[in-house]
Amino acid sequence: MSKGGNVAMTALKESDTGAAYNWKDIVDRLIHYLRIKQTPVGVKYFETKEDIQKIPKVRIPTKHIAPCTTISQAIQFNWTVACLAETIHINYCRGIHGMFNRDEKWHSGKIFDKVYYDELCDAEAHHDALNCLPAKYAGFVASPLVSGRLQEPDVCIIYADSAQAFMLLAGWQYYGYEKLEFTFVGESTCSDSWISTMLTGKPKLSIPSFADRKFGGLKDDELVISMKAGDLERAINGVEQLHKNGLRYPIAPYSLTTDMIEGLPKSYLEY
Repeated sequence: MSKGGNVAMTALKESDTGAAYNWKDIVDRLIHYLRIKQTPVGVKYFETKEDIQKIPKVRIPTKHIAPCTTISQAIQFNWTVACLAETIHINYCRGIHGMFNRDEKWHSGKIFDKVYYDELCDAEAHHDALNCLPAKYAGFVASPLVSGRLQEPDVCIIYADSAQAFMLLAGWQYYGYEKLEFTFVGESTCSDSWISTMLTGKPKLSIPSFADRKFGGLKDDELVISMKAGDLERAINGVEQLHKNGLRYPIAPYSLTTDMIEGLPKSYLEY
C-alpha cells in the first residue's frame, strides 16, 4: 500500500476508535472536488425516545411522515429531525427500520399484492428479501454532517448524480481495492441503501424508489449513496488523490469523432 494509503487508513482507524470527525473539512472537500449539490447528512438510531430528545435542536414530527421524508428534510432544509415509530405511517416501514417486530401479517406481503406484483407469492418474496434492522429502536435522527449534532452517526447519506457517485466510490476503492456489490429489491430504497450499510458495514449505491421520489422529493437524476463515517472520510481522501492524478469531476467528455489516443493517460498507452 502507498504512503498515502497508509495515511488514509490510519485516519480511518483513529476515527473508528472514537476520535471526532472533521465534518466541515470532509463536506468542504465533497463540494470542492465533486460539486455535491445536496447537503450530506448523518443518521443515528436510538433505542429510547428520551435519547432522541437529548439531541440539540432536534425537530420532533407532529405529522405522519416516512423515513425517506425525514432524510430529505435534513438534506433539503438542513434540519436536525427525528423519525419516530409513532409518526411513521405504516408497520411496513417500521419493520424495515427496526421499530416493529415483523409478524406473519408483515411477512405476507399483501400490502404489495396486485400493486407491485401480480402474484401474492412474489410480494411475499419481496418482503423476505428486504434488509431490515432488528426490532429494538424507538426512532432515528437525521442531521447535516456539518451541524455536529451527530458526531458519530451510524451511517452517512449523500444524494448525487451518477458521475459523482462513480467518483466517490472509485475514491473509496483507491486506498484498498474491494469489489462493491449493490442490490435492487424494488420498492424501498432505504433497505438497499443505508439499512444495508448499517447491517454490512459496506458502502451502497441505490436507485431511488417510487416512494423516495413521491414522498422524499428525490429528482430524476439523483442516486442514493450510503457509507459508514470512516468510509466517507476514506472515499473523499481517495477522490482528492484521483484529482491529483488527473481524474476529475466534472468528467470532460471527449469528442465522439476524435482519435481518443490524445485523451488517454500516458500509462494506458503501454497496455
